Amino acid sequence: MRQNLLRTEHSLLRYPIREVVEIGKKFEKLANFRMIWENIGDPVASGEEIPGWMKDILAHHISDTTTYGYTDSRGDINARKYVLENFSSDKVCTLDDILFFNGLGEAINKILNNLPKEARVLVPSPTYPSHATAEAMHAGCQFISYSLDPENNWEPNVEEIENHVHYNEQIVAILVINPNNPTGSVYQRETLEKIVAIAKKYDCFLIFDEIYHHMTFQDVKTTLLYEIIGDVPGISMKGISKDIPWPGSRCGWIEVYNADKDEGFNDYIHVILLAKMLEVCSTALPQKILPALYGHEKYPAMLEARIAKYQRRADEADAFFTGMSHVRVNKPKGVFYLVVELLDLPYSTLVSKNKDIRLELNRLEEAAAMKADFQFAYELMGAEGICVVPLTGFGSDLTGFRMTLLQEDDAVFTDTLERIGRAINDYY
Repeated sequence: MRQNLLRTEHSLLRYPIREVVEIGKKFEKLANFRMIWENIGDPVASGEEIPGWMKDILAHHISDTTTYGYTDSRGDINARKYVLENFSSDKVCTLDDILFFNGLGEAINKILNNLPKEARVLVPSPTYPSHATAEAMHAGCQFISYSLDPENNWEPNVEEIENHVHYNEQIVAILVINPNNPTGSVYQRETLEKIVAIAKKYDCFLIFDEIYHHMTFQDVKTTLLYEIIGDVPGISMKGISKDIPWPGSRCGWIEVYNADKDEGFNDYIHVILLAKMLEVCSTALPQKILPALYGHEKYPAMLEARIAKYQRRADEADAFFTGMSHVRVNKPKGVFYLVVELLDLPYSTLVSKNKDIRLELNRLEEAAAMKADFQFAYELMGAEGICVVPLTGFGSDLTGFRMTLLQEDDAVFTDTLERIGRAINDYY
């Protein structure tokens, strides 16, 4: 081409949750087997059956002519009313402060891309890749992060947060993911209140990714941002795809808190709305049926049964990995993921399913320097046919991997644990 088509920061564009799939698909063809996909939080792909009442609601609304038209650019009015009355608070939020997007991925990009390039958002480490990548792409350099402490149930390091904000005036916002992906942690109220206090002290705003707000295990309570934010400006991110098993709906929203408390923040939110207006609106159908889905009499029982299943999986996985050499785990308090740390991880190999996979692994491992847990993840795919996401792919310096708790078949889940355990022992 007559000019270079790539921006410099394109080198920062990564999404390892999907990238590992390309390699896994190639291995499947080379050895003619079916991979166990533990890389992505899609309950449907893991065999979860969508209940008939959900399908009935969808079928009924497809015949409604209004679902074929545009919504307000902010989102369907009835969906926004439901969100405000059930998931938010009119003490800090209004109907006009709720904006719908085509999934939280779009919301994340709108929030980051409409900040000045020099303004930075402090993100956790490990973190969900969409957040870290969007922040890095926005700034044109590596993201700035604070640590989640594996020796303290993955709680945020509050002292580190304050140090970052205090010594870097470019930081304008603090991102918190609670309940947390990838770790499954649910943060203590006291920790979150300290983060709110830091934002207030240094005149920052808060971004809380709370898409798993309903998905905590027995006797674990989530503290939501609207409960503790006081008069600090902030954004809560929620959506359909986790507590309702419909990831393909691509339906997420943000709740803007205390927009009237800061003129600069209010102007920034208005720019996000204008950017949404350029697209007219988000897809209408999932918004239209949101109140019917959450309000259905069978929804609470469905959610309770799903959470109980994930908790059983978490208990089994925690019991399996606890006590293994070179491994550290924290039992999740919610969500449907488990992080397994691999301590002092070497570069090693496993016995591959066949010669073709071994040759492909050799090519991958010789082509470029890679993190130790990426090599382990590739070797695991080639030897045991299990795809996990390396922990360093979540913007972490720690090595290990994230797997899901979504597998519907009890025997398959137990077998998956045993095969991963065998691979870890053989690898070390």
